[in-house]
Amino acid sequence: MKKTLSIFIILFGLIIQSCSNDDNENEALKPVDFSVSLKYDAAFNSQVVKKASVTIVNTETANKYTVESDEKGVALFKQILPGSYSITATKVIPAAEFTETFGYTPTEAEINFNGAASSVIVNAATATVDIEMKTSKVGDFVIKQIYYGGSDTKKGAVFRDQFIEIYNNSNTVQYADGLYMAQLTGSTTTTVAAYTLANGQFDWSKSEGMTIGNTANTDYVYGINIIKIPGNGTQYPVQPGKSIVIAQNAINHKANYVDNNGKAVSIVSPELTVDLSTADFESFLGTYSGDVYQYDIQNPAVPDVDIAYWGNSNNDMILDSNGRQAYVIFKMDDSKFTALKKYKNPKGDKNLFLQIPNSVLIDGVDTTKDLGSGLVPKKLASQIDGGNTYLPSGAYSSKSVMRKTKTTIAGRIVLQDTNNSTNDFVEVTVNPRGFN
Repeated sequence: MKKTLSIFIILFGLIIQSCSNDDNENEALKPVDFSVSLKYDAAFNSQVVKKASVTIVNTETANKYTVESDEKGVALFKQILPGSYSITATKVIPAAEFTETFGYTPTEAEINFNGAASSVIVNAATATVDIEMKTSKVGDFVIKQIYYGGSDTKKGAVFRDQFIEIYNNSNTVQYADGLYMAQLTGSTTTTVAAYTLANGQFDWSKSEGMTIGNTANTDYVYGINIIKIPGNGTQYPVQPGKSIVIAQNAINHKANYVDNNGKAVSIVSPELTVDLSTADFESFLGTYSGDVYQYDIQNPAVPDVDIAYWGNSNNDMILDSNGRQAYVIFKMDDSKFTALKKYKNPKGDKNLFLQIPNSVLIDGVDTTKDLGSGLVPKKLASQIDGGNTYLPSGAYSSKSVMRKTKTTIAGRIVLQDTNNSTNDFVEVTVNPRGFN
Protein backbone atom coordinates (compact mmCIF):
# COMPACT_ATOMS: atom_id res chain seq x y z
CA MET A 1 0.00 0.00 0.00
CA LYS A 2 2.80 2.40 0.90
CA LYS A 3 4.52 1.61 -2.40
CA THR A 4 1.30 2.31 -4.34
CA LEU A 5 0.81 5.60 -2.45
CA SER A 6 4.39 6.67 -3.21
CA ILE A 7 3.91 5.98 -6.91
CA PHE A 8 0.66 7.97 -6.87
CA ILE A 9 2.38 10.94 -5.22
CA ILE A 10 5.20 10.90 -7.81
CA LEU A 11 2.74 10.69 -10.71
CA PHE A 12 0.65 13.48 -9.24
CA GLY A 13 3.75 15.63 -8.89
CA LEU A 14 4.72 15.01 -12.51
CA ILE A 15 1.22 15.98 -13.65
CA ILE A 16 1.36 19.22 -11.66
CA GLN A 17 4.84 19.98 -13.05
CA SER A 18 3.66 19.26 -16.60
CA CYS A 19 0.70 21.58 -16.19
CA SER A 20 2.99 24.26 -14.78
CA ASN A 21 5.36 23.88 -17.75
CA ASP A 22 2.43 24.11 -20.16
CA ASP A 23 1.27 27.31 -18.42
CA ASN A 24 4.78 28.78 -18.72
CA GLU A 25 5.00 27.88 -22.40
CA ASN A 26 1.56 29.34 -23.09
CA GLU A 27 2.56 32.52 -21.28
CA ALA A 28 5.80 32.76 -23.29
CA LEU A 29 3.85 32.46 -26.57
CA LYS A 30 1.17 34.95 -25.58
CA PRO A 31 1.05 37.97 -27.95
CA VAL A 32 2.37 41.25 -26.55
CA ASP A 33 2.33 44.94 -27.40
CA PHE A 34 5.68 46.32 -28.51
CA SER A 35 6.74 49.86 -29.40
CA VAL A 36 9.66 51.48 -31.22
CA SER A 37 10.60 55.01 -30.14
CA LEU A 38 12.33 57.14 -32.80
CA LYS A 39 14.52 60.21 -32.42
CA TYR A 40 16.81 62.05 -34.82
CA ASP A 41 20.49 62.04 -33.88
CA ALA A 42 22.14 64.82 -31.89
CA ALA A 43 22.94 66.81 -35.03
CA PHE A 44 19.18 67.37 -35.31
CA ASN A 45 18.64 68.07 -31.60
CA SER A 46 17.35 64.55 -30.92
CA GLN A 47 13.83 65.56 -31.93
CA VAL A 48 11.17 62.85 -32.14
CA VAL A 49 10.54 61.42 -35.60
CA LYS A 50 6.92 61.74 -36.64
CA LYS A 51 5.28 59.75 -39.44
CA ALA A 52 8.25 57.48 -40.07
CA SER A 53 7.70 54.03 -41.53
CA VAL A 54 8.81 51.32 -39.09
CA THR A 55 9.03 47.67 -40.14
CA ILE A 56 9.76 44.74 -37.86
CA VAL A 57 10.49 41.23 -39.12
CA ASN A 58 10.38 38.07 -37.01
CA THR A 59 13.72 36.39 -37.77
CA GLU A 60 12.30 32.96 -36.99
CA THR A 61 9.08 33.09 -39.04
CA ALA A 62 9.86 36.00 -41.44
CA ASN A 63 6.49 37.56 -40.51
CA LYS A 64 6.62 41.28 -41.27
CA TYR A 65 4.68 44.19 -39.72
CA THR A 66 4.80 47.89 -40.66
CA VAL A 67 3.49 50.80 -38.55
CA GLU A 68 3.84 54.58 -38.82
CA SER A 69 5.23 56.50 -35.85
CA ASP A 70 2.86 58.91 -34.10
CA GLU A 71 3.27 62.54 -32.99
CA LYS A 72 5.49 61.38 -30.13
CA GLY A 73 7.75 59.39 -32.45
CA VAL A 74 6.38 56.05 -31.26
CA ALA A 75 5.39 53.15 -33.52
CA LEU A 76 3.14 50.76 -31.62
CA PHE A 77 2.85 47.14 -32.70
CA LYS A 78 -0.17 45.50 -31.06
CA GLN A 79 -0.35 41.86 -30.06
CA ILE A 80 2.64 40.39 -31.90
CA LEU A 81 4.17 37.04 -31.07
CA PRO A 82 7.26 37.07 -28.84
CA GLY A 83 10.53 36.28 -30.60
CA SER A 84 13.64 37.76 -32.18
CA TYR A 85 13.01 40.71 -34.52
CA SER A 86 14.97 42.94 -36.88
CA ILE A 87 13.81 46.56 -37.10
CA THR A 88 14.18 49.13 -39.87
CA ALA A 89 12.85 52.67 -39.83
CA THR A 90 12.86 55.22 -42.62
CA LYS A 91 11.69 58.80 -42.99
CA VAL A 92 11.78 60.79 -46.23
CA ILE A 93 11.41 64.54 -45.59
CA PRO A 94 10.64 66.97 -48.44
CA ALA A 95 12.73 70.15 -48.35
CA ALA A 96 9.81 72.33 -47.18
CA GLU A 97 9.03 70.04 -44.23
CA PHE A 98 12.73 69.85 -43.39
CA THR A 99 12.94 73.66 -43.24
CA GLU A 100 9.85 73.86 -41.05
CA THR A 101 11.16 71.14 -38.71
CA PHE A 102 14.80 72.15 -38.37
CA GLY A 103 14.84 75.84 -39.28
CA TYR A 104 17.11 75.86 -42.32
CA THR A 105 16.84 75.00 -46.00
CA PRO A 106 18.61 71.86 -47.26
CA THR A 107 20.38 71.58 -50.60
CA GLU A 108 18.49 68.42 -51.61
CA ALA A 109 14.84 68.19 -52.62
CA GLU A 110 14.37 65.29 -50.18
CA ILE A 111 16.34 64.15 -47.15
CA ASN A 112 16.38 60.51 -46.08
CA PHE A 113 16.76 59.35 -42.48
CA ASN A 114 17.20 55.72 -41.49
CA GLY A 115 17.60 53.65 -38.36
CA ALA A 116 17.95 49.94 -37.70
CA ALA A 117 18.34 47.33 -34.99
CA SER A 118 18.92 43.58 -35.18
CA SER A 119 18.25 40.57 -32.98
CA VAL A 120 15.83 42.48 -30.73
CA ILE A 121 14.15 40.07 -28.32
CA VAL A 122 10.47 40.88 -27.93
CA ASN A 123 8.58 39.39 -24.98
CA ALA A 124 6.43 40.43 -22.04
CA ALA A 125 9.45 42.08 -20.41
CA THR A 126 10.25 44.21 -23.47
CA ALA A 127 8.20 47.41 -23.47
CA THR A 128 9.99 49.55 -26.03
CA VAL A 129 13.19 49.93 -28.05
CA ASP A 130 14.84 53.27 -28.86
CA ILE A 131 16.26 53.85 -32.34
CA GLU A 132 18.29 56.82 -33.51
CA MET A 133 17.64 58.08 -37.04
CA LYS A 134 20.56 59.31 -39.13
CA THR A 135 21.00 60.76 -42.57
CA SER A 136 23.69 60.81 -45.24
CA LYS A 137 24.01 62.53 -48.59
CA VAL A 138 22.27 60.83 -51.47
CA GLY A 139 24.95 60.08 -54.06
CA ASP A 140 25.10 60.93 -57.75
CA PHE A 141 26.17 57.36 -58.49
CA VAL A 142 23.98 54.62 -57.03
CA ILE A 143 24.17 50.86 -57.14
CA LYS A 144 21.31 50.00 -59.48
CA GLN A 145 21.42 46.22 -59.88
CA ILE A 146 23.34 43.38 -58.25
CA TYR A 147 23.18 40.03 -60.00
CA TYR A 148 24.80 37.84 -57.40
CA GLY A 149 22.46 34.83 -57.50
CA GLY A 150 23.66 33.50 -60.84
CA SER A 151 21.83 31.06 -63.12
CA ASP A 152 21.07 27.35 -63.12
CA THR A 153 24.08 25.18 -62.27
CA LYS A 154 23.33 22.65 -65.04
CA LYS A 155 21.36 24.57 -67.66
CA GLY A 156 22.72 28.08 -67.19
CA ALA A 157 26.05 29.73 -66.41
CA VAL A 158 26.21 29.08 -62.63
CA PHE A 159 28.02 32.13 -61.15
CA ARG A 160 30.00 33.03 -64.29
CA ASP A 161 27.37 35.54 -65.47
CA GLN A 162 27.37 37.68 -62.32
CA PHE A 163 27.62 41.47 -62.60
CA ILE A 164 26.99 44.72 -60.77
CA GLU A 165 25.42 47.78 -62.40
CA ILE A 166 26.09 51.36 -61.29
CA TYR A 167 23.79 54.20 -62.35
CA ASN A 168 24.11 57.98 -62.72
CA ASN A 169 21.03 59.14 -60.82
CA SER A 170 21.85 62.84 -61.18
CA ASN A 171 21.05 65.37 -63.91
CA THR A 172 24.71 66.04 -64.77
CA VAL A 173 27.50 63.98 -66.34
CA GLN A 174 29.46 61.91 -63.81
CA TYR A 175 32.82 60.27 -64.41
CA ALA A 176 33.37 56.66 -63.44
CA ASP A 177 37.16 57.05 -63.51
CA GLY A 178 38.65 56.09 -60.14
CA LEU A 179 35.41 54.66 -58.74
CA TYR A 180 36.00 51.79 -56.33
CA MET A 181 33.60 48.89 -55.74
CA ALA A 182 34.12 46.72 -52.66
CA GLN A 183 32.64 43.40 -51.62
CA LEU A 184 32.15 43.44 -47.86
CA THR A 185 32.04 40.26 -45.84
CA GLY A 186 31.63 39.57 -42.15
CA SER A 187 29.78 37.21 -39.90
CA THR A 188 27.14 35.22 -41.77
CA THR A 189 25.09 34.22 -38.72
CA THR A 190 23.25 36.01 -35.94
CA THR A 191 24.73 33.63 -33.37
CA VAL A 192 26.30 35.66 -30.56
CA ALA A 193 29.85 34.77 -29.48
CA ALA A 194 32.69 36.34 -27.52
CA TYR A 195 33.98 38.01 -30.70
CA THR A 196 30.63 39.43 -31.91
CA LEU A 197 28.25 42.27 -31.20
CA ALA A 198 24.75 41.64 -29.88
CA ASN A 199 23.38 41.18 -33.43
CA GLY A 200 25.97 38.50 -34.27
CA GLN A 201 28.14 40.75 -36.45
CA PHE A 202 31.86 40.78 -35.78
CA ASP A 203 33.04 43.14 -33.06
CA TRP A 204 35.92 44.63 -35.02
CA SER A 205 37.21 46.40 -31.92
CA LYS A 206 38.42 42.95 -30.82
CA SER A 207 40.47 42.33 -33.96
CA GLU A 208 44.17 41.77 -33.47
CA GLY A 209 46.02 45.09 -33.57
CA MET A 210 42.85 47.25 -33.46
CA THR A 211 43.31 50.28 -31.20
CA ILE A 212 40.33 52.58 -31.94
CA GLY A 213 37.65 50.98 -29.77
CA ASN A 214 34.01 50.83 -30.85
CA THR A 215 34.54 53.29 -33.72
CA ALA A 216 35.98 50.26 -35.51
CA ASN A 217 32.35 49.10 -35.72
CA THR A 218 30.53 52.41 -36.20
CA ASP A 219 32.82 54.38 -38.54
CA TYR A 220 34.21 51.75 -40.92
CA VAL A 221 33.34 48.86 -43.20
CA TYR A 222 35.59 45.96 -44.14
CA GLY A 223 36.29 44.92 -47.71
CA ILE A 224 37.61 41.56 -48.84
CA ASN A 225 37.83 42.20 -52.61
CA ILE A 226 37.99 45.65 -54.19
CA ILE A 227 38.09 46.70 -57.84
CA LYS A 228 38.62 50.13 -59.37
CA ILE A 229 37.49 51.71 -62.63
CA PRO A 230 40.60 52.85 -64.55
CA GLY A 231 40.89 56.18 -66.36
CA ASN A 232 42.51 59.60 -66.33
CA GLY A 233 39.62 61.38 -64.62
CA THR A 234 37.46 62.14 -67.66
CA GLN A 235 37.92 59.02 -69.74
CA TYR A 236 34.68 57.27 -68.78
CA PRO A 237 31.76 59.75 -68.67
CA VAL A 238 28.36 58.43 -67.61
CA GLN A 239 25.45 60.47 -68.90
CA PRO A 240 22.46 61.30 -66.65
CA GLY A 241 20.12 58.32 -66.52
CA LYS A 242 22.73 55.91 -67.86
CA SER A 243 24.70 53.14 -66.20
CA ILE A 244 27.86 51.06 -66.37
CA VAL A 245 27.85 47.28 -66.14
CA ILE A 246 30.83 45.58 -64.48
CA ALA A 247 30.83 41.92 -65.46
CA GLN A 248 32.64 39.03 -63.88
CA ASN A 249 33.15 37.79 -67.44
CA ALA A 250 32.11 40.00 -70.36
CA ILE A 251 31.05 37.29 -72.78
CA ASN A 252 27.75 36.16 -74.24
CA HIS A 253 26.77 33.62 -71.60
CA LYS A 254 23.88 32.45 -73.77
CA ALA A 255 26.31 30.98 -76.27
CA ASN A 256 28.51 27.89 -76.08
CA TYR A 257 32.21 28.66 -75.63
CA VAL A 258 35.64 27.16 -74.95
CA ASP A 259 37.13 27.77 -71.51
CA ASN A 260 40.76 28.60 -70.72
CA ASN A 261 41.60 24.89 -70.47
CA GLY A 262 40.36 24.25 -73.99
CA LYS A 263 37.19 22.53 -72.78
CA ALA A 264 33.94 23.13 -74.68
CA VAL A 265 31.16 24.48 -72.42
CA SER A 266 27.54 24.07 -73.57
CA ILE A 267 24.69 26.26 -72.37
CA VAL A 268 21.58 24.08 -72.27
CA SER A 269 19.00 26.84 -71.64
CA PRO A 270 20.24 30.21 -72.98
CA GLU A 271 17.09 31.96 -71.75
CA LEU A 272 18.28 31.43 -68.17
CA THR A 273 21.36 33.61 -68.53
CA VAL A 274 22.50 36.90 -70.13
CA ASP A 275 24.66 38.37 -72.87
CA LEU A 276 27.39 40.46 -71.20
CA SER A 277 29.58 40.88 -74.29
CA THR A 278 28.71 44.60 -74.36
CA ALA A 279 29.45 45.23 -70.67
CA ASP A 280 31.39 48.39 -69.91
CA PHE A 281 34.05 46.65 -67.80
CA GLU A 282 35.04 43.17 -66.74
CA SER A 283 37.21 41.69 -64.03
CA PHE A 284 40.18 39.62 -65.17
CA LEU A 285 42.38 38.23 -62.43
CA GLY A 286 44.94 36.57 -64.70
CA THR A 287 47.08 39.70 -65.04
CA TYR A 288 46.89 40.38 -61.31
CA SER A 289 47.57 36.87 -60.00
CA GLY A 290 49.48 35.35 -62.90
CA ASP A 291 47.20 32.31 -62.65
CA VAL A 292 44.41 32.23 -65.23
CA TYR A 293 41.25 30.63 -63.89
CA GLN A 294 39.46 28.11 -66.10
CA TYR A 295 36.33 30.27 -66.42
CA ASP A 296 37.91 33.74 -66.22
CA ILE A 297 37.42 34.41 -69.92
CA GLN A 298 38.84 37.73 -71.09
CA ASN A 299 37.06 39.78 -73.74
CA PRO A 300 39.65 41.99 -75.48
CA ALA A 301 36.90 44.40 -76.56
CA VAL A 302 35.92 45.23 -72.96
CA PRO A 303 38.26 47.17 -70.63
CA ASP A 304 39.46 45.38 -67.49
CA VAL A 305 38.92 46.93 -64.08
CA ASP A 306 41.98 47.44 -61.89
CA ILE A 307 42.34 45.00 -59.01
CA ALA A 308 42.77 47.39 -56.09
CA TYR A 309 42.81 44.80 -53.29
CA TRP A 310 42.24 41.05 -53.22
CA GLY A 311 41.95 39.48 -49.79
CA ASN A 312 40.76 35.95 -50.49
CA SER A 313 41.71 33.05 -52.75
CA ASN A 314 38.94 33.58 -55.33
CA ASN A 315 40.50 33.80 -58.78
CA ASP A 316 37.60 35.74 -60.27
CA MET A 317 35.17 38.44 -59.11
CA ILE A 318 32.80 35.89 -57.59
CA LEU A 319 29.84 37.41 -55.72
CA ASP A 320 28.30 35.36 -52.93
CA SER A 321 25.35 33.55 -54.53
CA ASN A 322 23.59 33.23 -51.16
CA GLY A 323 23.53 36.98 -50.55
CA ARG A 324 25.81 37.07 -47.52
CA GLN A 325 27.87 40.07 -48.66
CA ALA A 326 27.36 43.82 -48.86
CA TYR A 327 28.51 46.13 -51.65
CA VAL A 328 29.76 49.72 -51.58
CA ILE A 329 31.08 52.23 -54.09
CA PHE A 330 33.42 55.05 -53.14
CA LYS A 331 36.14 57.40 -54.33
CA MET A 332 39.33 58.47 -52.61
CA ASP A 333 42.87 59.54 -53.49
CA ASP A 334 45.18 56.70 -54.43
CA SER A 335 47.61 57.65 -51.67
CA LYS A 336 44.86 57.52 -49.05
CA PHE A 337 43.63 54.19 -50.39
CA THR A 338 47.14 52.74 -50.19
CA ALA A 339 47.35 53.86 -46.56
CA LEU A 340 44.19 51.98 -45.51
CA LYS A 341 44.83 49.37 -42.82
CA LYS A 342 44.16 45.64 -42.99
CA TYR A 343 42.85 43.46 -40.18
CA LYS A 344 41.84 39.88 -39.59
CA ASN A 345 38.32 39.55 -38.32
CA PRO A 346 38.04 39.07 -34.52
CA LYS A 347 37.31 35.38 -35.04
CA GLY A 348 40.91 35.09 -36.21
CA ASP A 349 40.30 33.78 -39.75
CA LYS A 350 43.30 33.99 -42.07
CA ASN A 351 41.91 36.55 -44.55
CA LEU A 352 42.76 40.22 -44.14
CA PHE A 353 40.01 42.81 -44.55
CA LEU A 354 40.66 46.34 -45.75
CA GLN A 355 39.26 48.95 -43.35
CA ILE A 356 37.32 51.59 -45.33
CA PRO A 357 35.95 54.75 -43.65
CA ASN A 358 32.21 55.37 -43.95
CA SER A 359 32.99 59.00 -44.77
CA VAL A 360 34.13 58.15 -48.33
CA LEU A 361 31.20 55.89 -49.23
CA ILE A 362 28.94 57.07 -52.05
CA ASP A 363 26.41 54.25 -51.84
CA GLY A 364 26.04 50.85 -50.23
CA VAL A 365 23.68 47.88 -50.26
CA ASP A 366 23.38 45.17 -47.60
CA THR A 367 22.20 41.78 -48.86
CA THR A 368 21.06 38.80 -46.86
CA LYS A 369 20.07 35.20 -47.53
CA ASP A 370 16.53 35.73 -46.24
CA LEU A 371 14.65 37.57 -43.50
CA GLY A 372 14.10 34.46 -41.36
CA SER A 373 16.61 31.87 -40.20
CA GLY A 374 19.06 32.92 -42.92
CA LEU A 375 19.19 36.56 -41.82
CA VAL A 376 22.74 37.90 -42.13
CA PRO A 377 23.93 40.61 -39.68
CA LYS A 378 24.18 44.04 -41.27
CA LYS A 379 27.59 45.30 -42.30
CA LEU A 380 26.55 48.84 -43.16
CA ALA A 381 25.59 51.64 -40.78
CA SER A 382 21.96 52.73 -40.96
CA GLN A 383 22.83 56.05 -42.63
CA ILE A 384 24.43 54.11 -45.52
CA ASP A 385 21.74 51.42 -45.75
CA GLY A 386 18.95 51.31 -43.21
CA GLY A 387 17.72 47.91 -44.39
CA ASN A 388 18.75 44.97 -46.53
CA THR A 389 17.62 43.23 -49.70
CA TYR A 390 17.55 39.60 -50.76
CA LEU A 391 16.42 37.11 -53.40
CA PRO A 392 13.23 35.30 -52.35
CA SER A 393 13.88 32.91 -55.26
CA GLY A 394 17.32 32.04 -53.88
CA ALA A 395 20.64 31.30 -55.54
CA TYR A 396 21.00 30.28 -59.21
CA SER A 397 17.50 31.51 -60.00
CA SER A 398 18.38 34.00 -62.79
CA LYS A 399 17.11 36.75 -60.49
CA SER A 400 18.79 39.95 -59.39
CA VAL A 401 18.01 42.72 -56.93
CA MET A 402 17.23 45.98 -58.74
CA ARG A 403 16.57 49.50 -57.52
CA LYS A 404 13.00 50.73 -58.01
CA THR A 405 12.11 53.48 -60.46
CA LYS A 406 10.92 56.58 -58.63
CA THR A 407 9.91 58.93 -61.45
CA THR A 408 10.79 60.16 -64.93
CA ILE A 409 11.94 63.74 -65.54
CA ALA A 410 12.14 64.90 -69.18
CA GLY A 411 12.75 61.32 -70.28
CA ARG A 412 15.41 60.64 -67.61
CA ILE A 413 14.55 57.83 -65.21
CA VAL A 414 15.21 58.70 -61.58
CA LEU A 415 15.74 55.73 -59.29
CA GLN A 416 14.50 55.53 -55.71
CA ASP A 417 17.26 56.21 -53.20
CA THR A 418 16.17 56.46 -49.59
CA ASN A 419 19.35 54.78 -48.32
CA ASN A 420 17.21 51.83 -47.27
CA SER A 421 17.51 48.81 -49.56
CA THR A 422 14.45 47.14 -47.99
CA ASN A 423 12.39 49.94 -49.54
CA ASP A 424 14.52 50.69 -52.59
CA PHE A 425 15.16 47.24 -54.10
CA VAL A 426 13.04 44.41 -55.47
CA GLU A 427 13.76 41.02 -56.98
CA VAL A 428 13.53 40.92 -60.79
CA THR A 429 14.49 38.59 -63.61
CA VAL A 430 18.05 39.64 -64.42
CA ASN A 431 18.15 42.40 -67.03
CA PRO A 432 21.39 44.35 -67.63
CA ARG A 433 20.59 48.05 -68.13
CA GLY A 434 16.88 47.30 -67.69
CA PHE A 435 14.50 48.99 -65.26
CA ASN A 436 11.99 47.86 -62.68
